[in-house]
Amino acid sequence: MYSTKIPITYQLAQLLRAEITRGTYPPGAKIPTELQLVENYSVSVITVQRALRELENEGLIERHRGRGTFVRKDISALVMNPQSALELMFSDEFETGTEIIEKKLVNTPEHLRQRFESDKVYEICRVARTDGRPWSYSVHYVLPEFGKQMTLAQLRRYPMFRILREQFGLDLRNVEINLESVTPPMQISRLLEIDPLAPVLFFRGALFAIDGRLVHTPEIWFRGDRFQFRFDMDLTQDRTKSDVARVIPRTR
Repeated sequence: MYSTKIPITYQLAQLLRAEITRGTYPPGAKIPTELQLVENYSVSVITVQRALRELENEGLIERHRGRGTFVRKDISALVMNPQSALELMFSDEFETGTEIIEKKLVNTPEHLRQRFESDKVYEICRVARTDGRPWSYSVHYVLPEFGKQMTLAQLRRYPMFRILREQFGLDLRNVEINLESVTPPMQISRLLEIDPLAPVLFFRGALFAIDGRLVHTPEIWFRGDRFQFRFDMDLTQDRTKSDVARVIPRTR
């Protein structure tokens, strides 16, 4: 059940975290006792105590002497629902604390050179927080003609989509989205305040103008314990007229 290459406390914390995010233990629900967790997961009491302490430090649970351990009632503010997640990236104003790490003009990254019609792009790095705790780190690459004019106040308040469309009047045609589970670089793990081995949801997008130009590429790392995506599909639609979804298997 457990890998010998990863600390068992970390593995147990991941298992319990997954149970919370998938709703097995909903907001306000009582977590099984330490002895029950020992029996359920075949681990020691010390391992259980350390795993629970880790979840408590993350703000997922709260422990009350004599009453037990409970999932925080405001957990929904930490584990965002998927629809609002997409709205937050593309339309809604940020209601959480957003820190601009840096904004600078750089050479277009090698993996984007064939797509951007520019040798230079603006690189904008942001950390988004809820209740003071980070839930995402993002790097945005934007064409210089737009990135140069973006103010820090705009970047703290609005998603790039809205800035381009509303502040610059840019007609946008479509967006490409790719999602996968990855282990982030060490620097990003530190910014997200997670264990170096903790998986994250990695989002890469591409936003195109009406003339076909690539104008913006976001790369976003979401904490897996505080963020989830769910997509609803209307199966009553005529699939010959609407390509509802595609599943693309990973080849590596």
